[in-house]
Amino acid sequence: MFEMTLSTIKARNKDISFIINKLRPVVKNINGIMVCEEFDGRVKLAIAAHENKKDYLFSLAIDAVCEAIIRGYKEDYLKKHLKIKFLGRVALATFIKALTMFDKQGDKDIIKKQLTPFSELNIDSFYNFRLWELEKRWKDICLLVSENSSHLLVSGSFQELMKFLISTNEPEIDEVLVHRKNGKIVFEEKDGKELAKFSYKNDDNDKISVLSELISFAPEKIIVFGGEVGDELSELIISLFDGKVTNRK
Repeated sequence: MFEMTLSTIKARNKDISFIINKLRPVVKNINGIMVCEEFDGRVKLAIAAHENKKDYLFSLAIDAVCEAIIRGYKEDYLKKHLKIKFLGRVALATFIKALTMFDKQGDKDIIKKQLTPFSELNIDSFYNFRLWELEKRWKDICLLVSENSSHLLVSGSFQELMKFLISTNEPEIDEVLVHRKNGKIVFEEKDGKELAKFSYKNDDNDKISVLSELISFAPEKIIVFGGEVGDELSELIISLFDGKVTNRK
């Protein structure tokens, strides 16, 4: 039996939650086991599977850890250090999400270079003590953007930069359908499988949640049912995913 444990501090429980959601279908398909528990201020995820699935599961777990670090630590770093004046909450949050996902493979390569075979990985310690090179990259991004932010906003090229960042993201899914059902915004695959669901009252937080998740999925094609979703959100999606959106009124 192959076993591995991933853990982090309780304050970063969202990283473990992401890994669980990423690995759950895989572990189920190979008849493996996942158990998550909180103990002594830490959240631990234990994963077990048959020995002949070791290489396959380990590879997917490593990829999930990389994604969790990028989506968690990188986004938090950018939120803390990226300063752009005169940019609204929705625009700033979606810009940070786009920067978070930009050059994801480059970040992954650095993380994987530092990872050695393990049976237990403390993700927070690994990040704090081994991944200083990542923060250097992210610091350079913040400096570059901050130094050029005035020009981007004045020249009107900020929107073009946003479109470029989003267009270069690595696609996670081919097509996403965006509906409104029972007061919620729902993302579905073309076969009807639900990908995500959001409460939606048309405030800034709701817009940020919907747009950020779409940026993370980076679909090749988006079908928005505008009559259900509403004109304002539909127009925001169209403006960010230029050329990838079909609006079905």
